[in-house]
Parts: sequence; structure tokens; C-alpha cells
Amino acid sequence: MTPAAAPAEAAKGLLPARQLGYIQRRPSLSEPETAAMYRSTISTLAAGALPLLGLLAALAAAPAEAVSAREQDYQDWRLRCEKRTDADAESCVMFQAITATVKDRKQRILNVAVRYPAPEQPPMLFFSVPLGVYLPGGLLLQIDEGTALRLQIEVCNPNGCHTRLALEEPLIDDFKVGRQAKVTFQDGRQREVAVPVSLTGFTAAFKALK
Repeated sequence: MTPAAAPAEAAKGLLPARQLGYIQRRPSLSEPETAAMYRSTISTLAAGALPLLGLLAALAAAPAEAVSAREQDYQDWRLRCEKRTDADAESCVMFQAITATVKDRKQRILNVAVRYPAPEQPPMLFFSVPLGVYLPGGLLLQIDEGTALRLQIEVCNPNGCHTRLALEEPLIDDFKVGRQAKVTFQDGRQREVAVPVSLTGFTAAFKALK
């Protein structure tokens, strides 16, 4: 996509970071919109290791309902564990959502989640941003004043645009000792949007996630 073509699907209402008032939020996954977003994000990205037909099937599938679920807050992070069926093992995810007030209207700007895709695999860090972002710009992840990591956006679906990152050493330690992460992306007009992510409670939630 060329820079000239990008504004055609600009993120509606997104403004530069200096004009946004961010609110850290731990939305309940019992809220239908939130539950659909997280399940769609994780199932879509998890299908990335499968053939294309598997990815398309994940995109088309409706989110499954849980037969049991529990939630607990760890300061600015929330942990949710659920079972899809009675025969399934419990699956847990820790997450945080950041909203901003845009033209007197609250808009979800960033969703962050961590989960283990399988017991023998490292935890994965998932990011979701609104539709209409400038895709070639990807995402920048920075912990406090550390070196920023650049991530490509992997896929977009009706719930937003998503990417993921293996949460391994030394990045895990950076999250545990850090005060704040910053995720930066570009809106459809290629203006930077820098979103703060609180790391308060991350260590306790991550310990409970295992």
C-alpha cells in the first residue's frame, strides 16, 4: 500500500496522541463486545500457524460460549479463565484495554492480552488496534525508556487489526520491572498515535496465568 492510498480507509475519528485522553480499563469478558473481540483476536492469530483455509475458518467462526468462567483483577490487569466445554482444560488470558475520548465519545484504541497457546509453548502477547490504521507502519512497543521493538500487523478482521509477539526473556523481565509500556501506531493519515499501557499488576497477573 502506498502512502497516498492509505487515507482512503483512515481510522475514523483517530487523533494524534497529544489530543487524546487515555483511560486504562479492565473490561469484563462477560461483556459480549469484549468477549467477541478477544476470542476473535486470539483464535485468528493462533490460526496463523495453520494453512490459509484454517485462518479463513477462524475468521468466519462465531466465538464459542464458555460453560464456566472466573475473573480476577490484578490492579490494572484482569485475568479470565474459562472452559469451553466440560471436557476441556481451563484456558486463561490476562488483558487490558485502553480507551480514549474522541470528539466527546469514548473509543477503544488498544487491547493487550497475554496467554499461553499451549503448556509447552512460550506465552504470547497480543495487540489489537482499530480498523483503518496505516498498516505499513506496524506497531512500536517500548517499555519505559528502553529500545522500541517494531511489529508488523498480521491480520485485520471486523473487530480490528491484530498482531502478536512471543513473550520470552528478557522481554518478560522488562514487563515485570517496568512501570509503563508504550504502543505506537499510525492512523490512516500517517499521524502517530502513542498509547500508554500500565504495567501495574502485570507481575501478579502473569504469575496467576501459569
